[in-house]
Amino acid sequence: MGTVDMARLRLAVRAAISRHPMMRASLYGARQHAWRFTAEPSANPVWRIDDGSDGWRIHETMMSAPFDLRANPPLRIALVHQPDGDQLSVVAHHLAVDGMSLAAVVTEIFSAYELADGVADEAAATDGTSDGPVRLPTAMPPVPRAAAHGWTAFTQRSGRHITPLDASRDAGYGYQSLSLPVPARRVLLPGGRRLTVNDLLVAATHLAIDRWNRRHGEEAGTLRVRMPIGLRTSPGTSGNNTGQVVIVSEPADRADLVRLAGRIVDQTERAKREAAAPAIAGVAGRVGAAATARIPGPWRGSVLRWGVRTARPLITPAAAISNLGPLAAIAADNPKISSVYFTGTAGMPQGLFIGATRYGAGLHLAFGYHRHLFGPAAAATFAQIFQAAFVELTAVDGEARRPS
Repeated sequence: MGTVDMARLRLAVRAAISRHPMMRASLYGARQHAWRFTAEPSANPVWRIDDGSDGWRIHETMMSAPFDLRANPPLRIALVHQPDGDQLSVVAHHLAVDGMSLAAVVTEIFSAYELADGVADEAAATDGTSDGPVRLPTAMPPVPRAAAHGWTAFTQRSGRHITPLDASRDAGYGYQSLSLPVPARRVLLPGGRRLTVNDLLVAATHLAIDRWNRRHGEEAGTLRVRMPIGLRTSPGTSGNNTGQVVIVSEPADRADLVRLAGRIVDQTERAKREAAAPAIAGVAGRVGAAATARIPGPWRGSVLRWGVRTARPLITPAAAISNLGPLAAIAADNPKISSVYFTGTAGMPQGLFIGATRYGAGLHLAFGYHRHLFGPAAAATFAQIFQAAFVELTAVDGEARRPS
């Protein structure tokens, strides 16, 4: 809400990333890569765009373009000036941070912004200003184009994935935003177990994919949805500290809302009880662990890349969903923040990532889709189906189904 001062923002970013080594790290090494931590970022990560460009389109470009982690920091920030309020796009490489770690960095940026006195050197005040054409962070490569999408006939007909619609041959990602009210009541299962907001989001994802596929003449069999889960790490550990679990549902589960909700809660509660979550879930994790143990280092990367490309239609979940939960710590009075969204990427044939945050009175969702899966119109329609599924699940009354 309002205008963000560029000079103060750059000072705030500089102060925040000075406390986070991963935000100014770079890769080195020919075969076995390692991180090098520099005193300052290797390139300016902050840019201003004030030519009227749409903020979400800028964000899509920043998310779609690959990182060169040898030459540039794993962080990109664009301040997009708009007449009705500015948008700040903060993008980081997943090797450097997970979603919660990035939220912590953003929180510190706004805290430092409030404390900044607005006095900056001339370079900080002017560097990164765009005049005319859109300018994005230094050395950001163009979004690659693909000759054809990677969907196979098996992938489309297997019932394991989302039926593509209005897809293009462009590489990269698009985003569809959606805001929902936080459920006003506790949603309970028979026996009194409670569905958390995260459980509702995961269940709605299963239900929405099922309904989407059936609407377009395809079946939805066993669906697998990837959900991040925090790893137990030592205090002060940097980098990506998120593991993954896969939540499964069958057609019979999705035919009964209470049964589906119970199946989801069974799995999420079990995942939370685990002493430690695997870094990569399911078949992919077992294959990766076996390769690490048995394949010599110089060949390991090439073999794993080939294996993943070949097996991806079989081992990839239908979608991924990540819920950062309440982000009240990001709140600031100067500038006043109206909403916060969390976005991510998803490879094919998965193609869909749903990011969720709670900020203010709203539940803010960002549907990130690979352009090989959806076009903008299809993504908007899928978001509407998801919204309807979420509303139905919040109305579940398991206590009314308890046997007498």
